[in-house]
Amino acid sequence: MPALVSISGLSVRFGRRRALDAVDLTLSDDGGVIGLFGRNGAGKSTLIRVICGLVNRHSGTITRSGRIAYLPDVPMWYPWLRLSTCIALGSRLWPDFDAERAHALLATLRLDESLRVSQLSKGMSEQVHIALTLARRCPLYVFDEPLAAVDPLTRDRVIDLIRHERQPGSTVLISTHLIAGLETLFDAAIVIDAGRVLLHTETSAIASHGSLEAQIKEVLT
Repeated sequence: MPALVSISGLSVRFGRRRALDAVDLTLSDDGGVIGLFGRNGAGKSTLIRVICGLVNRHSGTITRSGRIAYLPDVPMWYPWLRLSTCIALGSRLWPDFDAERAHALLATLRLDESLRVSQLSKGMSEQVHIALTLARRCPLYVFDEPLAAVDPLTRDRVIDLIRHERQPGSTVLISTHLIAGLETLFDAAIVIDAGRVLLHTETSAIASHGSLEAQIKEVLT
């Protein structure tokens, strides 16, 4: 299958610390959902930022095919903005942003667009951030910890958004610490530790050897 992202021998240093160490990785245009797993400080966020072109000081090579919609692990919309303004800004920021789709997604979430971001609960804010990212028409969506610090009900709604509201045929890369209860979401898993990719495989290949969570723990020990 065609590669959306192809990485070869990529290393990143921050001072004396090596955040990524000779990473080889390919993300294919297969329409799957990929989980990126690892301990805190393993290099997940650095890898994501390299993939999205936000870290350019590195050795090795990376090639990308098509646009990438990226949602960081911190809020990206100012709290004083109304949701309607967020949609207007999205249309100005990204040529692939579909405003009509954004309106439809917020309507699905039953949100009044006159609300300000600051008026949303944490869980609802997370859903809005996911929805506005999915309003972009991209072949690759990258989410950094979208499931952190949300309650189980919100987590399920976020998962439904990612499963059903993304661009048809698109690929999704999700960095997360959560595994239990999410195993059916992922079509493939990447495990990273100390800046190195230890595992990159389809979850169907893991299933015959036990749960995804158990296999990831085994790889990291």
